[in-house]
Amino acid sequence: MIRMYLKRAKWLLLAGWIVFVYASYLHFWRDNVFWAQTILWKSLGEIFFRIFLLILFLLITTALGKRIFKWLDFETSSFLESLLFSLATGLAIFTYLIIGFGLIGILNRWAINLLLAGMYVLTYGEVNDIIHGIKVKLKKMVRLKIPLVESVLLLILLVQIIFNLAGASVLPSGWDNLGEHLAIAKEWNRLHRLTSVPYINFAQWAQPFNVGILYAMALLLKDVILANLINFAFGLLTAVGIYALGRRYFSHRVGLLGAVIFYMTPMVSWLSTVAYVDLGVTFYAFLAFYALINWTASGKKGWLFISAIISGLALGSKYNGLLCMAILSSGILVNGWLLKKGRFLRTVKDFFIFIGLGGLIGSFWYIRAYIVTGRPVFALWQGLLYRFWGSFKGMWTSGLFDIGTPQIASALNLSLPRKVVSLPWNITMHGSRGADFVGIGVVFLAFLPLLLFPGFRKSKPTKFMLYYSAAYFIFWVVCAPLKRYLIPIFPLLGVMVAYVVEEMSSFHKLLKGGLYTVLALSLIFQVFYLAPQGLDKVYQRMLVFVGLKSQEEYIWKNEETYRVFDYINAILPIDAKLFIMNEPRTFYCERRYVTVILKKGSPLNPSSLRDGKELLAEFRNAGITHLVINQRHWDLGHGKRSYGKLLEDLKEKHLQLLYDEHHFRIFKIRYG
Repeated sequence: MIRMYLKRAKWLLLAGWIVFVYASYLHFWRDNVFWAQTILWKSLGEIFFRIFLLILFLLITTALGKRIFKWLDFETSSFLESLLFSLATGLAIFTYLIIGFGLIGILNRWAINLLLAGMYVLTYGEVNDIIHGIKVKLKKMVRLKIPLVESVLLLILLVQIIFNLAGASVLPSGWDNLGEHLAIAKEWNRLHRLTSVPYINFAQWAQPFNVGILYAMALLLKDVILANLINFAFGLLTAVGIYALGRRYFSHRVGLLGAVIFYMTPMVSWLSTVAYVDLGVTFYAFLAFYALINWTASGKKGWLFISAIISGLALGSKYNGLLCMAILSSGILVNGWLLKKGRFLRTVKDFFIFIGLGGLIGSFWYIRAYIVTGRPVFALWQGLLYRFWGSFKGMWTSGLFDIGTPQIASALNLSLPRKVVSLPWNITMHGSRGADFVGIGVVFLAFLPLLLFPGFRKSKPTKFMLYYSAAYFIFWVVCAPLKRYLIPIFPLLGVMVAYVVEEMSSFHKLLKGGLYTVLALSLIFQVFYLAPQGLDKVYQRMLVFVGLKSQEEYIWKNEETYRVFDYINAILPIDAKLFIMNEPRTFYCERRYVTVILKKGSPLNPSSLRDGKELLAEFRNAGITHLVINQRHWDLGHGKRSYGKLLEDLKEKHLQLLYDEHHFRIFKIRYG
């Protein structure tokens, strides 16, 4: 026995010595003259610490969901399924606990740290079970012989994961994240409560915020890069969910291929690097669909409840979550009445359970918006539904073709069907055009049309995916054809493409090799040649990721607002209050600011002011000390049309220019 312990001690000492030597080398290496500017040690330490915090957070929330499942005596046959749905359930509880903290005014670092510590103690046993289960699964995977095709797919996927992780590990740049999700979360943290903040991005401040509240937690726990990593995790976990669904209903190969296709879509790659909310909505919407499919297949009532809960999370994350929930709820009726010929009352009961529980989980932000703004709970959706109905109603018009001659009454107008058919081609072939500069790749357009052949629609899950995706797509075409809003159906499209490829490959061995070769080359093309924002941006991020470039150097070059706010944070007095007039990306500002001047709850209308003196009086009433203008936006007309003459009246006597660089101007307002 003693000899065994001595032997272990010897190996521990040897391992410790090796670690000590390498750690010392890295420590002294940074002092080398050539590497004097390197920040490798600090950079890698920060990156690994953030990843550790992310994994810890995911473990605790998964363990919390697992404990809830134990209390409810709900079990799944798949370890992977259990982890995914436990995580989603745990996230639901954690999200609303943070919301509760915000409502009672204790949204601060101490509260978040105590919450995580308490959850860890509560779920310690489940955390150990999860870690043990993962170890067992990994040991089994190591022993597996992976076919060449799957090895290639996994290698390409690994490259994409590293690229995305590097992109999520740098300080963020962008529009919606810096101007909405992160900016509002940061302001709530400053105020320690979920209070009304219409002075930050007035058009967006009352939107659903389930994902954004997790970013607020990340900002309190560590920093904005941790918020990026939470968003990155949503994308990766969605890919894991795709694999689990594909393996359950089709095959291991279909699951893997579907996950790879989804994750390597250029739009998904870009969204994985920015703290938007689309991947969070996609994660929730996909798992809600997954749970509902499990319910229809197994008949276990628990899956219906889980689908409703997760649908509620999607509903409370973004407006398009309501569309996902509406399609799923209609699917309950179709499944009960048409497919299973079930009893009428039972189907109606299932329907109301789903929409009732989902609505209860997801309605908080809509009710809050109604209380603080007075506008109807689903005001936006009312307008979209009118547009949707108007488009279909307009299909029947007074003419089929406009050829300048009398037309037959009630002829069919084919503009909407033509748009539905042509849009997939346009967003594939011209993916870099428009507001969404990132494409979707060629894989979807190449293989999805084959589902028009009945032979590829034999399985029930495929039909469900097809109908769900088609309903979402048609509504998207009519109401909001922005590529980013199509993301929630990408997981299902990925599975369907994988299913089509696998079915085609079974026809002939030669065809199988050709198909997978084309697919692998397409994915490699998407990784490198369709890399969002180009390979140069990927290279810059990798330099930061491995510690050869500082975060400051990177963000200074890649986010124009950082430079001006760096000046503001360093030079302007701590009690300054800024009016940032025509620039929504305000996250990096550390001084008090507004982006609109409110008057009786609405933004000030400059046309109601007669001259610059009245504008100066409004500035004084709002406590504004400095004015920030994005000159490029001003020259394009954003602000120039409304404030141009008024500011010209003030320039000579009341506006002192402090800063005029990088398209920005900062003025100090003089009231004397």
